[in-house]
Amino acid sequence: MSRRVSYLRSTRNEEEAALTCAAWAPRPASDRDGPSSLLVFARGSGKDGNNSDVLNGLHVAEYDFDKDNLSDTICAVNTEDGIPLRIAVHPKGDGVLCSFSNSFKLFDIQTVGSARLKASDSQLSPLQGIGMQNCITFDRDGLLLATGGKDGHVRVFQWPSLVLILDEPKASKSIQDLDISLDSAYLAATSEDKGCRVWEITTVKVVADLIPGKEEKFSYCRFSRDGKLPFLFVSSTESKKGGAVGVWDLSDWSKVGYKKLSAFPISSLAVTRDGKYIGIGNSKGDVAVVNVKSMAVYRRFGSAHVAPVTALEFSKQRRALLSVGAESTAHVNVIEKWEWKDWQLYSIVLILILFSALLFWLFFESTMSDDFWQFPMGRSQPAHPPPEAIWGNPNWENAAGKEL
Repeated sequence: MSRRVSYLRSTRNEEEAALTCAAWAPRPASDRDGPSSLLVFARGSGKDGNNSDVLNGLHVAEYDFDKDNLSDTICAVNTEDGIPLRIAVHPKGDGVLCSFSNSFKLFDIQTVGSARLKASDSQLSPLQGIGMQNCITFDRDGLLLATGGKDGHVRVFQWPSLVLILDEPKASKSIQDLDISLDSAYLAATSEDKGCRVWEITTVKVVADLIPGKEEKFSYCRFSRDGKLPFLFVSSTESKKGGAVGVWDLSDWSKVGYKKLSAFPISSLAVTRDGKYIGIGNSKGDVAVVNVKSMAVYRRFGSAHVAPVTALEFSKQRRALLSVGAESTAHVNVIEKWEWKDWQLYSIVLILILFSALLFWLFFESTMSDDFWQFPMGRSQPAHPPPEAIWGNPNWENAAGKEL
């Protein structure tokens, strides 16, 4: 069973503060979901229900996995630089990077006492004045930062030094989405005019240009994360055929599969940290979790939003999927089904074998075994006369009878 149990709605009318984006914000040095995790929501200016001003800023809430509860805002910070458009949380919990129309600001996550955000002293000079960014993302280790501009400019920086290592001013007319591979070797970016382009980051060379079909349009891209199957997932929309996900092999960039997963265009894409599942959101507001091994829908959250899903992100241990809708709502979609791990199954089988062997040994070491089979065992069994003692005696029947 699955359900959407928690949500945060930031608007009631057009004058209220719009929720632009949201992300999980794990506590520093934490590799687990629980018992609770932080979420950061970016809001633009407007009016609240009491007609008081709502400043541009980041709001922090806490989600309790055990109680299945999303708190109200526990901390808010004014961004001061305008409406926050995109946020990227550092994988190690070392800060929240926020982009604006023409600038960036870093906020530190402080968890001593009550969790809160504080503007960092870092100036981030190389990021200032680079224009509006449609997407920003860290690599898995938090050592690289990639940005994709509305002007089609793609950049990759070392983090936190912000040394520019990949710079493509004319990658496309406008970047729609981008992602860095698990080993930080490749950068993939989608756009409306050039499909999906892949760069090798160290050599700064284009290694693949993935071209959509005649009536196909690429939208979002994510690299696999399991470390065994090096794939690139690219969502696409075909005219009157809904949304699908194509799969490309990183070894030769050949297309190995294609699966329709939604009756409506896919508007967001995510992948779990272990690479076993991908999340998709569509233009109708539905959210689904897809099993990568079978490329079949594993969980579906119908009507999670009443407008297109604009962002998706799994929690660290994929216990929940955060979704953001264009109508300024953010939902925590709980994934409840229990999954047996391989090592758990093997452990149970081994325990059953050992327990059976123990019972077998105890049974045959006890006197119960003799009583059950109803014949004497060991030294208690009478000796049988040798053959010559019987066949050499004419009265062998009597002798045998006496012996018995």
